[in-house]
Amino acid sequence: MSILATASGKSVYRGYEYLLENKVLSCNQLNDSEYEGTVKGTAQNPYSVHLNLKKPKTSTCDCPFANGLKICKHMVAVFFTAFPDEAENYRRQLEEYEAEEEQREQEFEELCNRVIERVHSMPKNDLKQALLQLLFEGPEWQFERFVNEYIEW
Repeated sequence: MSILATASGKSVYRGYEYLLENKVLSCNQLNDSEYEGTVKGTAQNPYSVHLNLKKPKTSTCDCPFANGLKICKHMVAVFFTAFPDEAENYRRQLEEYEAEEEQREQEFEELCNRVIERVHSMPKNDLKQALLQLLFEGPEWQFERFVNEYIEW
């Protein structure tokens, strides 16, 4: 299992940001599967990182988040420094995700516009029937919200 697969998505993202912000002060290869580095963080002194690629869960960082248990952003930043191709792959994945997200947002906006147009063009009786159907066949919270907002007891 790799460092990236062991880390949370947030740690990977923040580690990539730390790489871009040049917060990795040093990165040295110790042997085929171990690296050490220092990373400037929020504390006054930089954090010390030790990566074990064969056993990622034994990797360490002296930041409070890692606490000997988790892969933190500082470890990920050192990993990306040691393996720039991995950082480039991650950058591409981010760009693909952002492009897909933008596409989804555009499609949702177009759908909302179509719904608004349709509602405005519907006859009053059809609107009443659609509303009743939504209230009685839709989720319970929807009915409760309507009652709370529009019905006086």
